[in-house]
Amino acid sequence: MNMEKRDIILREIQYWRRTKLLSEQYCDFLTNLYDDEGMAKNQNPITLKNLQQGSIRIWLFAFGIISLILLIGFYFSVFPLGLQLATALSMLVVAYGYAGLLRDRMPAFSFSLAGIGGFLTLGFGLWIISLHELNEGIWIPVLVALCGLLWIALGFFLRIGLLHFSGFGALCLLYAGFADRLRPDAGVWELQLLWLPLCVLMIWLSWLLHHRLKGVSGVYFGVGALLWLMPEIDMVLLGKDYPGWMSLLLIGKIAVELAGLFLFRKKWIEWVTA
Repeated sequence: MNMEKRDIILREIQYWRRTKLLSEQYCDFLTNLYDDEGMAKNQNPITLKNLQQGSIRIWLFAFGIISLILLIGFYFSVFPLGLQLATALSMLVVAYGYAGLLRDRMPAFSFSLAGIGGFLTLGFGLWIISLHELNEGIWIPVLVALCGLLWIALGFFLRIGLLHFSGFGALCLLYAGFADRLRPDAGVWELQLLWLPLCVLMIWLSWLLHHRLKGVSGVYFGVGALLWLMPEIDMVLLGKDYPGWMSLLLIGKIAVELAGLFLFRKKWIEWVTA
């Protein structure tokens, strides 16, 4: 069978498995039927069994990767700015690139690489800002904005929901910081007006896109559910003075959210699993 057609069929089987359209037994049977040759090629080589029985090349490769990371860590601070940026970009391209290439064959390893890439993006940025004593009030918000946009784009194209969600989380932090600068004395009800329209927007986008773009609707719905509680989270994280009854408001909003999720569970579960 043509490899491209086989991959399409296997992706559909995995979709049937996630959405419970077929039982686990049928999905396993179909996977073994269509992936008789591909399973051996696509197995994750980094397992305890494979390491125990593997060739010396695997261990030499691991030694080279670890040594390279340590060398970069030791000498990164003495590199000129141009070389620092080139080194950081090279490592990010490798991490995100392999996360995309291995997305279907080795999803767990792909997610790990995407997480490492996200950590490195933020870590290298903060390190460069600290080494060159750049204005933190300007460059840290710029870094957070770039990280958020990068994670949203990569999470969308690589179909990694957690990375996509993290991008929106970074932009929410940036929005909270700017709102605090513009309105440092904002009260509880003003914060509701700042955050709740965004909550409605993300829920609406989740509904709008659940038939058009697979894997995006669930992320937008999760962001919308988080934004429902962001006014209270905003006050706590930024250390604002809040009234004693805000805890009751938070409990009430959680109760309303859970009640809404229960009443409309058939609708939003369809969006999330689309």
